[in-house]
Amino acid sequence: MRDRVTGTRGHAVPQHVWVCVTGRWSEQSPGLLLEWRRRGDAWEALAVWVSGGGIRAWDVRQGWVSAAHVRRRE
Repeated sequence: MRDRVTGTRGHAVPQHVWVCVTGRWSEQSPGLLLEWRRRGDAWEALAVWVSGGGIRAWDVRQGWVSAAHVRRRE
């Protein structure tokens, strides 16, 4: 696969996204989408995101999440 932005093959340029692993989008966290993969009939995103702030300490997470848990930041 050729990246339309860089013209290189392989991994795409990271994109800013919202990640919500709880299913409650009012609790979305800012993150970076690093890569997509297909698992059976479903897509998964490799993402890095942060949660916390305010009265909670910041927590950095990284992992494969369902495509339903990732939205593009606009």
